[in-house]
Amino acid sequence: MSAAGKKIIYNDLYFRIIAALIAAHVIVVIGEDETFFHLLVDKDYYRAMFFSFIIAFLLVNMVYMVTRWLDKKNDWQQHKIRRPLLQFFFALFLPSVIAFLLAYIYFKTFGYDIWHTWYLRYDYPVIVSLLLMLNIYYLAFYFYRQWQYAERLAAPPNDTRISTTAKGKSTFLVQKGAKNMPLHIEKVAYFYHDGHYNFVRTFDRQDHLISQALDEVQKEMDDRQFFRANRQMLVSFSACEHYEPNSYGKLQLFVSPPVNESVIISQKRAKLFKEWIER
Repeated sequence: MSAAGKKIIYNDLYFRIIAALIAAHVIVVIGEDETFFHLLVDKDYYRAMFFSFIIAFLLVNMVYMVTRWLDKKNDWQQHKIRRPLLQFFFALFLPSVIAFLLAYIYFKTFGYDIWHTWYLRYDYPVIVSLLLMLNIYYLAFYFYRQWQYAERLAAPPNDTRISTTAKGKSTFLVQKGAKNMPLHIEKVAYFYHDGHYNFVRTFDRQDHLISQALDEVQKEMDDRQFFRANRQMLVSFSACEHYEPNSYGKLQLFVSPPVNESVIISQKRAKLFKEWIER
């Protein structure tokens, strides 16, 4: 798969929280004459911070979700005109309009007329600028990840395929009907358990029956090339498409060729998998 076909995983919840806090603070203190220490003892500062943070966090997450949504169908490299236009409208213009409407409701709630405040002169330009910076961040992050994927694809075969060390086998014996056939390991996407039998699936989507248990197969494979995702699967590095966070610290792994059941990596093995996949 090309680098452009890879799904980008952001995993930046803490970044979004911190960005919203910083944005809320900047919006609250801009144009104020009091020092920061005076603001810390002003209850109005905390009230304003609370509502500003809620608004900022909603806007930041809107940009995040829109970016993820656009990544699925409108890749930056594959849609060089359509994607920037959609990103501008849904992740910059629309959040800017929503920011104004939320601020309008906020001022209205406390008995102020937004048109007779300094909001449009000072605060609103800051909000739009922060939204623009957030879009630039996600754009830069996207191309950074694409560069990482391209580097991985361009790496020597020993980095992403089979390593013919003393431990790693170069071929594996499989069964096809009454025949026993040697299968080159570089063609293996993963070994898996299905019901009462064990199989190996190749990158061209062919399944072959194997006689060994997965524990035995794991001992014969190069652990830089194959990872024991769970009791049902031993997966090749090259078959890993992407992973996403799952409940209770688990990970859901997406592989190619796809499987019928979800590939779940336990919380206990999640750290090991991340170290293995990011090598």
